[in-house]
Amino acid sequence: EEDDFHEYNIESINAKTNMGTLKQTIGDLEPFPGADTAAGHQIYNDTCAIKSQQIVLTSFGYDIPEDQLVQEAMDLNIYEPGSGTSPHDVGILLNVHGVPTHTVQNAHVYDLVNELAQGHKVIVGVDSGELWHPSVFEKIQDLFGGQADHALLVTGIDTTDPNNIEVIITDPGSGDVAMRYPMEQFLDAWHDSHCIMVATDIPAPAEHDPAMVNFDYGDGHISFIGDV
Repeated sequence: EEDDFHEYNIESINAKTNMGTLKQTIGDLEPFPGADTAAGHQIYNDTCAIKSQQIVLTSFGYDIPEDQLVQEAMDLNIYEPGSGTSPHDVGILLNVHGVPTHTVQNAHVYDLVNELAQGHKVIVGVDSGELWHPSVFEKIQDLFGGQADHALLVTGIDTTDPNNIEVIITDPGSGDVAMRYPMEQFLDAWHDSHCIMVATDIPAPAEHDPAMVNFDYGDGHISFIGDV
C-alpha cells in the first residue's frame, strides 16, 4: 500500500517570504557560497554522514577538515571504519561543535519544507541506488523492503514548475553540489530510510549563507507556505 508521504499538494509547497513576495525555491541552491565538488566529496567510502555534517559546519563558519571529524567520531564511538555512522548518531558532531539539531523519523515532505523555509540545514538518509542508478532492479528491491545506505543534504526545493517540482541536494558520495531530482524519485529514495531527517534548530548565520540575508531572524520563520 502506498504511504501517504507521497501525497502532497503542489500549491502548499510554494513559499512566500514574510515580505509577501513569491519565493519559488525554498532553501538554497548550494550549501554554502563557493561550494564545489572538491569541497563536497567525501574522502572515504563510508563517511557520507560525517562529510554531510562537515558541510553543515562550514555553512555555520567552522573550517574543520573531514579527517579531524572522522577522528572525533571514532573517539565518540559514533563511527567505525568499514561500518559508517548509525542514522541515529547523525547530528552528534554538529552538537559537539555548538550547532543544535533535532531528528525526525517518518518525516513528511511538509516537515522537510518547513525546515528549509526556516533556513535550517537538513541531512537525510536515502537509498543511493534509487538516485544514482534508478532501474527496474531498484523497484523490485522496494517490493521486498528497500534499505537506505547513504546520507546527504537537501538544500532546497524548486517549485518553479508546479508540474515538475525538484529537490536540490548536495551529495558527498557523488560530489554533486546542486544536483536536482524529481520530487517523486527523491521521495522513493528517502522512504527507504523511513524518511529520517536531521535538521539544525537554527539557520546558518547570514555572513556564511548570503541566501539568508533577508531572513527575519527576530521572527524566526517565514509567514506562509502556500495557504498555511
